[in-house]
Parts: sequence; C-alpha cells; structure tokens
Amino acid sequence: MKRITIKDVAEHAGVSTSTVSQYINGRYSYMGEETKRRIEASVRELGYRPNFMARNLKKRSTRTIGIIVSNILHHFAVSVTRKIEDDCDADGYSLIICNADDDPVKEEKYINNLLEKQVDGLIIMPTEGNDALYRKLAEQKFPVVFIDRFMEGVYIPSFKLDNRHAVGIAYDYLTRQKVQNYYYIGASNAMDITPRTERLETFKKLAPKGKVITGENEELYNRIEEEFIVGRSNGIILANDFALMTFLEYAKQQELDLVESNKMIAIDDLPLAGVYNPGLPTIAQPIEAIAQNAYRQLMGVIEGESGAAKMVNNFKGKIVER
Repeated sequence: MKRITIKDVAEHAGVSTSTVSQYINGRYSYMGEETKRRIEASVRELGYRPNFMARNLKKRSTRTIGIIVSNILHHFAVSVTRKIEDDCDADGYSLIICNADDDPVKEEKYINNLLEKQVDGLIIMPTEGNDALYRKLAEQKFPVVFIDRFMEGVYIPSFKLDNRHAVGIAYDYLTRQKVQNYYYIGASNAMDITPRTERLETFKKLAPKGKVITGENEELYNRIEEEFIVGRSNGIILANDFALMTFLEYAKQQELDLVESNKMIAIDDLPLAGVYNPGLPTIAQPIEAIAQNAYRQLMGVIEGESGAAKMVNNFKGKIVER
C-alpha cells in the first residue's frame, strides 16, 4: 500500500503543503472555512495519517509525559492521575502511568525507563531514598514536578495538600464534638514522606496527650485491636484512606458506636464516606487544583514559558460534614 503523504493531501485539496501542515497542527486562523473543509475531506478520503513520531523527533519532543505514583491503590493517586490524564489528552500529549508500590528501587527503575523513552517531563509522587537521582534531574533542568511530597534540598517544585491545615481543621471538628480522648490512626511513619510526617507532627502538637496508632496493612488492624480503648468518648483522626478502611473493619467487628461514643473524621474524601451509614465526615483534598497547577508548571517548563517556580505549593482542604 502506498503511504499517503502531506503532498498527496495538498494536491487532492488544491492547496499548498504548508496550508495542510497548518491544518494538521490545528492552526486554522490563516485559512478560510472552505479551505479547512476541503483539507478535512481530503484527509478523510485519502486515509492520511500524520507521522507524529517523525514530526516530534524533528522537534526533539515525543509529546509524552510520565507520571510515577507512590501507590496506585490510594484514592488520591488515582484521582490526581485521572485529572492529569484529562489535561494531557486535551493538549495532545500521551501519559505513561507507573506505580512504584512505595518501593524506591522500583521508582528508580521507572524514572530511568521513562527517560530512555525520551518523555518530555515527569510528574512524581516520590518515595524515599532517591534524593541523588532527583537532584540530578533538577541540576540537568529536566522538566519535573512533585505531587503530594516535598523534599528538603531537592529543588523540584512540589504541589500538595496543606497537611497541617487539614489535621488542624479535623482536630477542631472533633473538639466541637466535645470528645474527651483523641486518637490518630494512620500508616507507619517508618517511611519519611511528607504527608505522614506533617500530619503526625501536627496531631502531636495539638493533642500532646492523644494516642497515636500506626502500622502497615494487617499490622495496623492488630495495633488498633491492642491499643484502642472502647467505651469512652473518643475522637479519631484517620490519616488516610487505608486507615479509614482498616478502622471501619475494626468498628464492624467490635460493633462500635460511631455516632455518640466515637466521633471520627478521615483525611481524603472517599466516595464510600457518602454512602456509609452513618455518613462519614472527611477532609476533601483539592485534587483538581493540585493536579492542574502541577501540570501547568510542568508544561510551562517543557514549552519554555515558565519562570522561577515556588518550591512548596500548599493547597487547603475543606471539611465535608455528613
């Protein structure tokens, strides 16, 4: 089969090859509606498919972005990725999605693989232990932004929830419920990552006599069983979606009263919270604002339009009372 070229389309439509090129690149301001319709008809009739790969190589661009999420099982990671994918699609970019599973070795492998694929930029929810690689990317001025994390000494702009504000409004909510005892339940703080450290530090400052229960997977459930005291007026801050699901499993097994004796609020607004009975109050992350601002910053650098970036960009969550 003969490959249809831009020259064939131009001859068929009775226009110049440069006019067809303008059409393919979406620049219609220099052509009339009749010309546009003729080119569109010729493209469709001839079955012309632009050679985007050749064009992008000529421009030293693949029109591809890579995103590496720390753990795709988290509601926040899925929601942010979906929003960024929408923005990429609208701009004619492809998005390669990688899941690091909270594993720095896996994350490093994905970063190197994406660089080999010559992606135009990276969006990373970093784990820990790859500081040297992040610094190298920053020193080489490779387009990269962080989401949900900030790393001291790594000059890569970060876009994230204001974790201290989120815990603060969660604590204030429980205080208004006149609880006597405060609990913080969350993932293990063995990994030194921003959401875990900032949320836990804030809770300890606000409730110095409060009880902290942390752990990973089944370990967290076991620790709740061992350390949570039933039968008192408890206020519980659940630090993320995993902590919420684990505590609800425990509450179901123990037939806990989640209306009078135990007041709870979770960071991350899971869809489950609106249909669970009783309804669960949450702190909703500003996912759209975080995703859009991170994406715009990255695209500004890729397209050479962005100035100096603020290193830490915090976005405030809002309470959803149910």
